[in-house]
Amino acid sequence: MSTAAQPIEQLFEKIRHLPAERVAEVEDFVDFLSERAQRQQAVVRREPFGLPVISVGQWPQHLSLNREEMYGDDGR
Repeated sequence: MSTAAQPIEQLFEKIRHLPAERVAEVEDFVDFLSERAQRQQAVVRREPFGLPVISVGQWPQHLSLNREEMYGDDGR
């Protein structure tokens, strides 16, 4: 048996020892993971909207977007 197949066989063995209702939960979870992977692939494959991109150059190096530096920290 190859080393790649060993974890799968171990997982199968663990599942075989579960009660039927737990096996159903495992199956639901596997279906969820599969659907999530398909959704993530669909997001990657989407075509861009074709909106214009406006470049305003680089941010100044000294610019900080820290809230306290922008508005002060008066205890709020």
